[in-house]
Amino acid sequence: MVIATDADGVLTDMSEFNYTYGESFFGHKPLNPSGYTTAEIFGESKLREFLFGLRHFYDYCYRLEPRENASEVCRELCTKGHNMYVITARKFSTMKNPLGSLSRNLFRKWSNKNGLKFKKIFFCSEKNTPPQKLEYCRQISADIMIDDKPDIALYLAENGVRVLLFDAPYNKSAKHKNITRVYNWNEIYSYIINC
Repeated sequence: MVIATDADGVLTDMSEFNYTYGESFFGHKPLNPSGYTTAEIFGESKLREFLFGLRHFYDYCYRLEPRENASEVCRELCTKGHNMYVITARKFSTMKNPLGSLSRNLFRKWSNKNGLKFKKIFFCSEKNTPPQKLEYCRQISADIMIDDKPDIALYLAENGVRVLLFDAPYNKSAKHKNITRVYNWNEIYSYIINC
């Protein structure tokens, strides 16, 4: 089986990171825990969100631990002959400058450090993510895409891609016949093994 996975919010717990580091940086508790960006979660300006991102970019991109059992499940699926790919719109990763190179390299180093081996990593633009993710899913003939962002999951599902939607506060309303909600990597493993 060909399995594609997103990075942020799937391999990592992006919400928990944003809550913990955001509360310290912004100096108050989340105002909208079901927001997606730190600006939405904390009711802050885009400038303050940008400064938060600069301050904690390395913490998130390299120091953050993967979600529980993500590394083990990915390795086990590969051992069983499944092909694992990453399709991510990681911040800055498609920029053709030193910041883009840093973003891509940090993700590769983070993956290696945590024992995550993929056949290939595809980086999508942040502005045109849904159609690019669909294009990459079709390019690799993905059987399943694991994602967390509701607009991406719905776009893929509506275009015939089976999606495992990693549950998050910001995606509760996403529903489609091609979407199956999952809550952890053990559920992802069970779903794939039983397909």
